[in-house]
Amino acid sequence: MPANRFNGIYGVWDRIGLRAPHYNHILTRKPVCDWFEIISENFMIDGGRPLRILDQILEQYKVVQHGVSMYFGSAEKANREHLRRLKELVKPTRRRGFRIICAGAAWTDATRTICCRCVHVRGRELTAQKVREVGDFLEVPVAVGRM
Repeated sequence: MPANRFNGIYGVWDRIGLRAPHYNHILTRKPVCDWFEIISENFMIDGGRPLRILDQILEQYKVVQHGVSMYFGSAEKANREHLRRLKELVKPTRRRGFRIICAGAAWTDATRTICCRCVHVRGRELTAQKVREVGDFLEVPVAVGRM
């Protein structure tokens, strides 16, 4: 059973964000953790320490990606280059059992200003369509919050 605040095991989390300041602690102390969350865009790079660490983390833990640059609510089409790089990052995380990407929906106007007002139903339908298209391209479900 995973550790949690209800079973008397303290000092652990259900999940934590995988950040550079945590790398050494995680790899040396191996905390009890159900899974880590990464900001996908922080790992969409061509090699280097973050990807080496991610590979080591994936040997021991599940990882969920949180995309912060997909702009599902934008009127623009999804950026295919961004999605291609994201799909490359999805491959190793899928091997560990997590097959989902989470993201927030940000609705923007023509000037890319984020709008906080209510969005018309048609806007939500178009956003849902874009989410489905992205999920199909990435070959994983995409969970979107704040819709």
